[in-house]
Amino acid sequence: MADLLLVRAEDLLVLGVSWSGMTRTGDARPGVPVLTATGEVCRLLITFPPQHVAEETSLAGTAAPADRPTGRPGERVPVWRAALSGPSRVAFDVPAGTRIELTIDGVLTAMANCAVLGPNETVIELPWRMAIAPAGPVRCAHRSVPAVADGVSGLWRTHLSDLDIVAVDDQLAHSADPGFALPLGQGDRVQVFTEASRRPARAARLELSTLGGTLDATGTWDNYLWEQSTVLGRDMRVRLLGKGALFPLGHRAEYLEYSERVIDPTEGNAAVLRSIRVLTVTEPVRRPPADPATRRAFPFDDVEITTRSFAELATPNWQDFPLPGGEVARPYFWPTQADGRQRVLFPVECATPDGPVRFELPLIFVRDLQPTFGSLTDPGLAAALAREYGGETVPLHGRTLDLVRAKDVRDGDRHEVQQIGIGGRLADGFRPTLTMLHIGLPAVRSLVGDDTGSQPARYSDAYLNDGESADVLLELTGPAIDLNFTGRADRSGGLVAPRYTADAISRTLGPVSRQALPDPATGLINPGSLFPAEATLLGFPLRDLLTQLKTPPEITSVLVDGTAPETSMRWTGVRLRSAGPFEAGAATRLDLTVTASAAGAETTCTVSDFAMVLPPGTGQLLRLTFGSMTFTQRTGEPARLDIAGLGATFLGSLRLLEELQKAVDLGGVGPLLDVTPTGITARYSLPVPPVAAGAFVLRNIVLSAGVVVPFDGAPVSVSLAFASRANPFSLSVLMFGGGGYIDVLIDHTGLRRLEAALEFGALIAVDFLVASAEVHVLGGVRYALEIDGSVSLTGYLRMGGCIEILGLVSISIELCVALSYRSDRNALVGRATVVIEIDLTLWSDSVELDSGEWVLAGGSGGGQRALFIAAGADGGDDDGLQRWREYRAAFARPHGGSS
Repeated sequence: MADLLLVRAEDLLVLGVSWSGMTRTGDARPGVPVLTATGEVCRLLITFPPQHVAEETSLAGTAAPADRPTGRPGERVPVWRAALSGPSRVAFDVPAGTRIELTIDGVLTAMANCAVLGPNETVIELPWRMAIAPAGPVRCAHRSVPAVADGVSGLWRTHLSDLDIVAVDDQLAHSADPGFALPLGQGDRVQVFTEASRRPARAARLELSTLGGTLDATGTWDNYLWEQSTVLGRDMRVRLLGKGALFPLGHRAEYLEYSERVIDPTEGNAAVLRSIRVLTVTEPVRRPPADPATRRAFPFDDVEITTRSFAELATPNWQDFPLPGGEVARPYFWPTQADGRQRVLFPVECATPDGPVRFELPLIFVRDLQPTFGSLTDPGLAAALAREYGGETVPLHGRTLDLVRAKDVRDGDRHEVQQIGIGGRLADGFRPTLTMLHIGLPAVRSLVGDDTGSQPARYSDAYLNDGESADVLLELTGPAIDLNFTGRADRSGGLVAPRYTADAISRTLGPVSRQALPDPATGLINPGSLFPAEATLLGFPLRDLLTQLKTPPEITSVLVDGTAPETSMRWTGVRLRSAGPFEAGAATRLDLTVTASAAGAETTCTVSDFAMVLPPGTGQLLRLTFGSMTFTQRTGEPARLDIAGLGATFLGSLRLLEELQKAVDLGGVGPLLDVTPTGITARYSLPVPPVAAGAFVLRNIVLSAGVVVPFDGAPVSVSLAFASRANPFSLSVLMFGGGGYIDVLIDHTGLRRLEAALEFGALIAVDFLVASAEVHVLGGVRYALEIDGSVSLTGYLRMGGCIEILGLVSISIELCVALSYRSDRNALVGRATVVIEIDLTLWSDSVELDSGEWVLAGGSGGGQRALFIAAGADGGDDDGLQRWREYRAAFARPHGGSS
């Protein structure tokens, strides 16, 4: 509080006066006390009214921030808010023995004659919440009496000569803003305080008055510029320029705020502050880093911000960062549009060998606070910026990028990139990094036929650390890819249906599983860790057949701009071992090549030098040897299955067919192919020469063989047949004859179907020209093992004959009685049928009588029903039995008659 208040109305002088080290020593004249400097340190302290009004500033061309009613209906006035600074204090060094009369003239004279003291004693709040003081001793210049001209008194003011000023009172500079935009906001006040406390600014003009201060000050520092022009406490012009860099790209930039008082005709000619905020990129092109590890994290060459200047920005929201020692700096902010909600998007162009990649990215402006704080080199601040920035995602819409940039380019280096996430790190300045990628996998789309969309991924640690020597380039951060060909083996070569999951991308192999990479010690892959049980080769579990596996299937893409990618799956020279019925040799190999491009697709799969022994284990029946089995499919052509070097050897119970085998050369005839959406079948059919031994003659033998390759993951099956039920072979011994057939179906589980039938009997025929007749009696047996495991064994007797007279009348009769054992019903089932045909030239008819099935033993109630039938009881609603009764009744002898 002032000890004395000096007021002079003529020139609006109001000053508070206090002192220290001085005593009252009497009166200079009546009523005029005198102060005398008697102490070792004598001070005269002059308190000024508030010297600055902090006024709200707004963007040029925008409406007033608020309006208020004038009191007249419907009339409002634009309003800009303001805040008044606190009082200012100027301290004067009073020499010992100095006498000061305590009058206005006496105090003003002392102020002019004594030196103004500097920091910690003089505190002038100009501008608002910014305390300044002379850097060294200066003197005030002012009039002691009012200046009058033409009866008008001038405003009293004191002028401090041209001087350097420093900032004082750190706490005051950190004061929060009053809730509206200021020309010199908190962040810049702190920056001015920091810079001016280190190196003084220059005040070309500093005047203090009752109505406010006048200041023309310039602070020019290495990375910051402050210019302020204030007249009578009202800002006329404020220019702030901060140098720094943009995170995460690292381009150097300058942030300028320029505020100026203008008369705005759109707002009632109010003299208001309007501001423009401009961010200028001073280093538009940033070269790639020299450090290879840093360069690997961002696979581009020059990075250019193509727009140099961004204006009409919102008031920055400077963010706090704690410094060592407990101090707090405000080094960075997000540049936002004038509305304060949308961040500025900087257009970026990254150079690549395939042409520029363009996108837009928000960036953080980081002020360079050197030398007081290494804001652009501090690891702690860089980590805070990385957390603040996160990973900004930008779309690239499937752009092809070389993510490695190696001299020796591999297929897995270039990828179809849908999105990238960009973060930052501290290297030589700020450097961008790829925090994530969304990559398309055209090979997976093309080969598997399942478009899973883009896959999120990141660079593998191995690649970031070791560079090109690491083969695994990317790690998938989303769900693993299911590379499943088990339901569509036609896409993987028909013979093999691999399935495995991929959670990484290899430079050489494409999608791979990190859990099934080659063992560093052996260089081999454990097939069990790569393939599940449903992955098959010829229907056998693939992992059981693999040995010394070095690589998984290689699935890669060659991306070509302007056309469809060239995709391929290769798995060649894969060694196989014996497992179950699959018998491998030293030269047994699997070779798979699948290619697809705009010109078409081609699939070739070959399994070479192997045999299949069916069924496996004991009781082997058949051994098929294959020189090779090749599946081929080309665009526009039907699929082919070529089998070379096919040979069959009957074993065990089928050795009886050995003589037939010797008469057949399966390798000498080409197959007939049957291609369907579910699989492909190669069928062989060729006649066998008659086999004779004395009176025994076997004719009409047709060998049929087939290899069925399903596409749905079912096992490969092999069928063999000697003749068929429809066309049996013929067997004759002297005057007796017969026939039969054999049909076998085998897969890796064993014998799936075996059906064999043999028939033998006698046939006598006579021809007397006008009449001819034939009588035959044949018996036979048929054995059938069905796919469901059921067995039926049938014995039958066929008797009949026919007579024909002059070609006009013919009568024939055929009786067939069969008895079958059926394992699925555990029953003996009988059936009898009689067929009579009569042809009288102009009329013909046939009658078929069927007993229906009747069970002799076993089955559900079969035995009781047979007994009822034998006793003549009603057998129920059996149509065959009823017809049999009618037939029997027609030939029954009438009572009392003769036969």
